[in-house]
Amino acid sequence: MWDFPLFPEQASTNAWKVDLAFGVTMAILVFFTTLICFLIIFFSIYYRRGRPANRANPPTHSTVMEVFWIGIPLVIGIGLFTLGAVVYFELYNAPSNASTVYVVGKQWMWKLQHPEGKREINELHVPLGRPVKLLMTSQD
Repeated sequence: MWDFPLFPEQASTNAWKVDLAFGVTMAILVFFTTLICFLIIFFSIYYRRGRPANRANPPTHSTVMEVFWIGIPLVIGIGLFTLGAVVYFELYNAPSNASTVYVVGKQWMWKLQHPEGKREINELHVPLGRPVKLLMTSQD
């Protein structure tokens, strides 16, 4: 994407989906952080000590405010969960034509075995452009 360490070179066809989920989450986070900081500064200036303001009858209940207070974060949370779940399940389910590589993780090394019987230690060589599914277990 850019020459920025937050966005490294994409090494898979699904990387853009993970980047999209991360970007949407970060955009929402930055928006609300900026909004809250602005409102804190605005209200601390507007309601500073000594400023004439009507503080006689403060509101005690607002149903509309409570609906938005609960509803907006709920919708955002469900949306982010849905986006993350879709990306997760698309990454989890390998294509049907994926070749399976069996991987055994040991304390100091990885043992890999390809479907054709070829074995490797600590390195994985796969054909370019073909999907690969890694079945990983641990011996330790």
